[in-house]
This record gives sequence, structure tokens and C-alpha cells, in this order.
Amino acid sequence: MTTHDGVCARIRSIRISQGLSLTDVESASNHTIRAVVLGSYERGDRALSVKKAITIAAFYGVPLSYLLEAPLPASGAPAQLVMDLRAVKGLIADDAQVAQGLPALKSIIRFISALIALRNDWNGEILSMRASDLSHLAMTLGRSNEEITQVLRENRLLVEAKSTGSL
Repeated sequence: MTTHDGVCARIRSIRISQGLSLTDVESASNHTIRAVVLGSYERGDRALSVKKAITIAAFYGVPLSYLLEAPLPASGAPAQLVMDLRAVKGLIADDAQVAQGLPALKSIIRFISALIALRNDWNGEILSMRASDLSHLAMTLGRSNEEITQVLRENRLLVEAKSTGSL
């Protein structure tokens, strides 16, 4: 259920996840989003109009629904893979690399984008893929989970855990 506090928290969360201060937002938005006003929205001290919510959502590059609706709760098996969304965005921007890659790479990127939209998770730099997500993707592409995981690794789309050696 959407609450006032939830909307305020999501507005603040997306700003912080993008590494922006209130002043940064004001400057980058050419003063259409004032720092003091945005801070008031984040604290819940000021009412947010639909017009301003649309402006804020457009500035952050997220759908308006992200600001106004609570994300879907996680369900299913624990995540097995963690996608690096910065790498995905970089790959999307590099059409030549996608064209050189496996034909499945474009479908994988489309699948990841759909997961982000489905989960209403627009502010993160990572996306946890559940075991069922991987299975669905593999079935759709007619490949095994291991083959899909290998494609993700080869294209550096996974956040790999760093091993800690003994001292």
C-alpha cells in the first residue's frame, strides 16, 4: 500500500542512489527543481503536486509510478545472480558491442529491462536475479541456466563476489 512516508522515502532514495545532493539536483535541472523544495518533499513537509511529481520522475529518468507506488515485494527463491545495471546501461549504449555479441544478448538485455520495470526498481545499480528469473530466461532462449550465466559473465554484466584470501 502506498503511504505518504513511502513516497517521500522513494523520492529521497532515488536521489541518493544516483549520487546527487539536493544542490546537484537543482543545478542539473536548471533550477526547475529547487533544492529547498525537494528537501521538503523528501521530509514530507510539503505536499507534492502531480505536476511536480512528473517533473521529478522525468528528471530522474523513472516512471511516475516508481515515485507513487511501493515496489513489489520480493518473493520466490533467494537471488543467485546479481546484475550490474551500470554495465547493462553501458552495453545498451554500445550498439556495436551488442551487434557483435550473441544473438541472445539483445534478448537478455530486454529481459533485464522488463525485470526492472516489473519490480519497479529504477534506482538501483544492481538487480538481483532470482533462480526463477534465470530459469525463465534460459527457457525462453532455449539454453541452459549455465549457458545464460556464462553469457552474462563474458559480457561483464554480473557483479562477481570478490574472494578474500587469507593473510
